[in-house]
Amino acid sequence: MDPRTPVIVGVGQVNGENGATEPLDLITIAAEGALGDCGQTGVPIDLVALSKIGTRQYANAPHQLAQRLGFPGARTMQANHGGHTAQVIVAHAASEIAHGRSSAVLVAGGEHGSRLKKGGHVSDDGTPRGSASGTGGGDGPAAPDLAIGDDLTQWIAHPEEQRLGITEPISMYPIMETALGAALGRERGEHIREISALWARFSEVASANEYADDRTVYTADEIGTPASDNRYVGYPYTKRMNSNPFVDQAAAILLCSVGVAEGLGIPRDRWVFPQAAVTAHEPFVSERWSLHDSPALACAGRSLEVMVDRPLREFEIVDLYACFPFAVQVQANALGIAPGADRTTTGGMSFAGGPWNNYATHMIANLVERVRERPEGMAVCSSNGGLATRFCLMAYSGAPSPGGFRSTPLPFADPGRRRHLETRPEGAGRVEGYTVLHDRANQPTHAIAACVLPNSARAWARLNEPGDLAAMLAADPIGQRVRFDGTHRLEG
Repeated sequence: MDPRTPVIVGVGQVNGENGATEPLDLITIAAEGALGDCGQTGVPIDLVALSKIGTRQYANAPHQLAQRLGFPGARTMQANHGGHTAQVIVAHAASEIAHGRSSAVLVAGGEHGSRLKKGGHVSDDGTPRGSASGTGGGDGPAAPDLAIGDDLTQWIAHPEEQRLGITEPISMYPIMETALGAALGRERGEHIREISALWARFSEVASANEYADDRTVYTADEIGTPASDNRYVGYPYTKRMNSNPFVDQAAAILLCSVGVAEGLGIPRDRWVFPQAAVTAHEPFVSERWSLHDSPALACAGRSLEVMVDRPLREFEIVDLYACFPFAVQVQANALGIAPGADRTTTGGMSFAGGPWNNYATHMIANLVERVRERPEGMAVCSSNGGLATRFCLMAYSGAPSPGGFRSTPLPFADPGRRRHLETRPEGAGRVEGYTVLHDRANQPTHAIAACVLPNSARAWARLNEPGDLAAMLAADPIGQRVRFDGTHRLEG
């Protein structure tokens, strides 16, 4: 085996405040756990990489972590926003090791979300109000050595979506969910029962995850039925179908070369090999030909299967990014995951916890534990960023790939047609997806509908009249013919 072959040798997770006053405290605990997990404190870490921290702003958090852990000379890497990026930096770390540019890499991330419930709200620049900016840590460099990812405005929301104020995941994901239910030919109530049952299974997995924030087992009815403690957020999603960002969690992954692992005597039963990685980029939601699928991810999945010479449907262990039910379904459909197969080892962001951009690090940590139990098996982890916009897909196993770690240099893109977005729609159209937003008292406030025009362009509509909202809640409007009045309002 090539001594530069990358291998994961340690993982660490933490759930709960544990005396932390800032996210970096929790990340440090998780990182120390990853070092302890491999049984060696002498791992020569020369690169420290972090997912983007959302609950406190830092000038150079990777450098501060490296100092805390006793690796002040390590290079540093910082990912930008996106749930996919935690796995992107794991793939980058594996590539750095495989090419001999690093000997050992620590990938980590975490959040101190309870501060948000205590009034430490995040301001526009990412700094919790009423707190320090978190720029401490000595006289180190002002910025990390490497950066991964683009600015949010470059890939998540179309400018027109921003102008209309319809960029929030709590509104976009239920719109895509209703479009998916229609594409599957399901009656609305049937589809809600299906996604409620899916989420109930995720709660069962979370109940067995010692690092999950909510280990309650919920029934499908308890998830899909609105109640005083389970209001609608964006219909048809209840609160229990939405991510939970108010968590105190962190996770860390320790990778090194086989040569380092052998030299340090790290036991083989700790080793898990990243075999291959691919990425995929979908266009803005407004420009997608259909709202219910991910052609780019399907292309990426087929490429990964070629790399590892095995269909994804035959993988023994699967963990799909789970911010909302739609995200799980679109990934499973694109990747050909068998119906009824387990789709998580973690439990989803509603129950295991939604630590902003770091959920994928927890997913990988759990996958590593499962692969250690079944080293002959294959595992796949799919991470998702934005509005089902960007994906990173990786395969792991207890055995190395015969060809060594592989990754694609560029992301896969949707090879099909795109829709034109009409910014001043007029005339007739039909509804293809929708949501009705609710306030904290479970009262509908407004609705958003994605509509297709006769020329195949897409247009967005916002409905505010109580009668319109009541009608959409009473009967499924998918496929209904509507008429625009020259703005983004509908006539009848």
